[in-house]
Amino acid sequence: MFSHSVKSITVVLLLLWTIFPVSAQAELTSVDKQQITALIERWNAMLSKKENVQPETIYADQVEWYGVKMSASQVSAKVQDFLQKNVQFQQEIVDQVKIQPYNRFNPDDRPDVVMVSFVKLAGLTGEKKVYYPAEMLVKKEANGWRVVSETDNITQANQKNERAYLAAKGKFDGKNISYAWMTEQNPRTGGACIDDEDGAYECQCFLWNSNPNIQPVKIRQCLVGYVMTIKDLDGSGRDRIALGPDWWSSGWRVIYLYDIQQGQWIKTMPSFSMNISIQEGAMADGLIKPDPQHPGMIQITDADIDEASGEPTIKVETHKLWELK
Repeated sequence: MFSHSVKSITVVLLLLWTIFPVSAQAELTSVDKQQITALIERWNAMLSKKENVQPETIYADQVEWYGVKMSASQVSAKVQDFLQKNVQFQQEIVDQVKIQPYNRFNPDDRPDVVMVSFVKLAGLTGEKKVYYPAEMLVKKEANGWRVVSETDNITQANQKNERAYLAAKGKFDGKNISYAWMTEQNPRTGGACIDDEDGAYECQCFLWNSNPNIQPVKIRQCLVGYVMTIKDLDGSGRDRIALGPDWWSSGWRVIYLYDIQQGQWIKTMPSFSMNISIQEGAMADGLIKPDPQHPGMIQITDADIDEASGEPTIKVETHKLWELK
């Protein structure tokens, strides 16, 4: 009787495991994080040819590799073929590896995987190396943590998939095409921004450019949101990058506008507020437009608090874009 009961309980537990998969992020321990970081380091060693690392020890049996579903053996063949044809290829990780849930606001969205992100510097020669915002999904399997998805935000933007909003292309200096994106960091831990962690409400972002000569700039109280290229604001030929950071709570958001001047990111106007309750669905390109009455000037539609009612209200303002002299 006791043996039969144990078997019945075991079957029920197995069924529950199948129906309700345990969240990989919820179970993460310090050892898990160390193992995930070690996995990324082995991946980097494989591609930078620092060690004789076999792809089979990195990837799961099935992998989504830059948007294409493949077997581990197919990925292995592509990696080895690439390295043989590009003997001068080099890469290095230049940003701290961030480990976090796939969807911070919806733990039921792909709960069995963990997202890993970092910035890498890669290319065939020193002059041709560029920054890439790498993104991987890893899963704990019987033989340890393995990569189940490998891509980067630039590839996602070019593929126009559901994560295309994370990177944008433009001539931000008015001449050269480059890519821009944001990363985030908990300033107390140096790692990913995870809710309920110490320092989570002090999280900050960094605006990056694919050109290694352009240094990242810091945006305070920020979680990674969307980036968007806005063209033809003032007839200068210079594209601008608009940032729409996310945040843990509240309906208020801050919009930023940057371009590249004299080899550096420059904030080209004061940041302004929007309210997602009264400006539902509004994006930066609808809030920042050329002023038809004043060539060279722009109009912004921002949100403020009405002093009389205490409620959010909309107003339109005219600004001149800042330039370094």
